[in-house]
Amino acid sequence: MIKIVYREGELENLLSVRNNFVDLIEQYSDKSHELNRSKMLGSIFDTVFFIGICNLREQMPSVKEVYLNVGDSRNKSLRNLELLEEMKIVSRQNDQEDSRVKRVRLTDNFRNDFEIFVKQWVDSRQPAVESA
Repeated sequence: MIKIVYREGELENLLSVRNNFVDLIEQYSDKSHELNRSKMLGSIFDTVFFIGICNLREQMPSVKEVYLNVGDSRNKSLRNLELLEEMKIVSRQNDQEDSRVKRVRLTDNFRNDFEIFVKQWVDSRQPAVESA
């Protein structure tokens, strides 16, 4: 089991960045008032984050890889992906080698915002610079 050690204030910074990310997701949604914040911080966040990190590594996960790695049921993952497609956050396309497999990627607009989020997240992990 991996144990992550946080410096003082670091976890609060990370949670703040995560909340900002959920605010960003809400901007893409006409239905954000219908989604409760706990769902956005949980299942939706995990789905978008997994897809985004894969895409930054130049990989497009399959729908099956999404639900297996996020830990949601297949049906819940499919509902989340449908919602994220409606919000124009992700798109699904057929695999080039196997048309039965759907691959998932962030839309270009959202990918730009995701890259900014990742930069903020990485910056939140940096130790505070002490002034003299």
